[in-house]
Amino acid sequence: MKRVLIVFDSKFGNTEQLAREIGAGIQATGTAEASVINIKIVGDQDLSNFDAALFGAPIHAFRATSGIKGAVKKAAKMGLDGKLVAAFDTYQAPGHKGRAAGQIRDLLMKKAKGAKFFSEDLTSLVDGYEGPLNAAEPARAREFGQRFAQELGE
Repeated sequence: MKRVLIVFDSKFGNTEQLAREIGAGIQATGTAEASVINIKIVGDQDLSNFDAALFGAPIHAFRATSGIKGAVKKAAKMGLDGKLVAAFDTYQAPGHKGRAAGQIRDLLMKKAKGAKFFSEDLTSLVDGYEGPLNAAEPARAREFGQRFAQELGE
C-alpha cells in the first residue's frame, strides 16, 4: 500500500481540517494510507517511508506562511525525488484564492526538482477571518484526496 505524508500549517484549525479531509479521501480509496502532521514535526519524519507528500497552509499577508515554507525546504533536503507532490491552501478573501498553494508549488518546483507534480492544487474557502471552512469544502477536499491517490496508484 502506498503511503502519503500530508504536512500542514494552521492558525485557526481550518487548514488542519482540510488536511484531515484530504487524508480521509486518500484512505477511502483503499490504495493508500495518509499520515497528517503539523509542520513542527516534519523534521522528525523519515520521508523514505512515503511515496507522496502534500503541503498546505493558509494565506497570511498575501503569502504562504513561513512555517510551511520551512517545512517544504526541510522535506526537500530529506528527499522528495520521485515522490508525487501537491499543494493546498485556505483563503478568505477572493483575491487570495490559490495564492498560498501557488507559492508552495513554486517553492517545491525550486527545491524538489526531482519530484513528480500532481496535476492540480486545492484551494479552499474559509467563511470569515477565523473560519469555519465553507460547507462545500470538506467534500471537495475528500474528492481531491481520492484523485491524488488515484494518480499515485497509476
